[in-house]
Amino acid sequence: MRIAVISDYFLDYVGGAQTSMLQQRLALTEAGHDVLMVSPTRGRGARFQPDGAELRIRPLFTLPGLQLPVIPNSASIRAELGRAFREHGVEVVHVQTEFGLAHAAADVAAELGIPLVHTVHTFYWASEGWNAPLAPLLRVLLQRILHSRLPRLTLSPRPVDSLLRNLTLAMSLRADVVVSPSAHQARDLTAAGVQGEIAIVPNPIATPTVPSVPLSAEMVRVPSFLWVARCEAVKRPLVFAEAALEALRTRPGSFTVDFVGDGSELAALRKMTAGEPGIRVHGSLTHERVLAIMDASSAVVLTSLGFDNQPMTIAEAVSRERGVLYCDPKLKEGLGNAGYLSKTPDAMGLADALTELSEDPTLLLRLSEGAARDRELFGPQGYVRLILGAYTR
Repeated sequence: MRIAVISDYFLDYVGGAQTSMLQQRLALTEAGHDVLMVSPTRGRGARFQPDGAELRIRPLFTLPGLQLPVIPNSASIRAELGRAFREHGVEVVHVQTEFGLAHAAADVAAELGIPLVHTVHTFYWASEGWNAPLAPLLRVLLQRILHSRLPRLTLSPRPVDSLLRNLTLAMSLRADVVVSPSAHQARDLTAAGVQGEIAIVPNPIATPTVPSVPLSAEMVRVPSFLWVARCEAVKRPLVFAEAALEALRTRPGSFTVDFVGDGSELAALRKMTAGEPGIRVHGSLTHERVLAIMDASSAVVLTSLGFDNQPMTIAEAVSRERGVLYCDPKLKEGLGNAGYLSKTPDAMGLADALTELSEDPTLLLRLSEGAARDRELFGPQGYVRLILGAYTR
């Protein structure tokens, strides 16, 4: 099958959606399908940069801090997408974001009579409360970039969050098929107004070029925990740093923590943890380096609350036979045997969980064994079977 995957995001930025898209492409191509990846590119050069199975597009500009490229839905963008879709014989357009490039692809798919599939990587947009007065202006700007109008449903008490959820909803309402990696997000999309059955397709992991290694007793003697995500408030790195510092204060040297990821809270994280030898803050690393640290860790930590639908952190940790310490009970899908839910989601609850896991390393060994059983859910063959079913509905 010939599929076009569309992303408004830079694919080299460390984020769950980007990782998922790259893993999806690999799973599909290894199964014999053709994937045209359409995404923004950094730097200078021609506006449109076709390169075999990729079409890279230089954005109009990039929002600083957010690392969000802006590609408006314009006549020239639609013309280039139409050319690429016809040249590659695209049979399905699979958008995985909701901004200008995705809407341009949706317009072209409709014009060419190609089915449109939309994967919702998160419906749970979360912003800072201070920006509420900007919501009306942001709506106007978004609609100009999208070349489309947005619904006006109240989907969150925070105006900007509600607007961004309407942004996601607008794309889902345009799609022939909507895909959600988790059942709990699918239920919320249905409640928001998405019609028809939503396909539940977990995020795949298709790159085990280096075999996973089961956790050993030696590796849990002084456990090492890996926190890996965007260093933004929605992922709560500072909350986990507070938890780790508190647990290490009561039991010095009982475990170590690695923080991996870039974002607006990285500087505050470095300052907060400075002087604690048991905490290492790496910033952004290559995916290969992240996997190496994950393999050397005893467990992976996920501290988002009410934001994620099914983080790639879960899929990657389980695929590497590592348990996951988490605090949001909605994220239990895929963690039936590999998950350790903190009693409360705050810093004290996470500190208690760190203490429990480091005091009784057999818990970590059991989580690793459980991950070996849970990881089948995220296998590439299962993903291909489910997504092809969505494509051919």
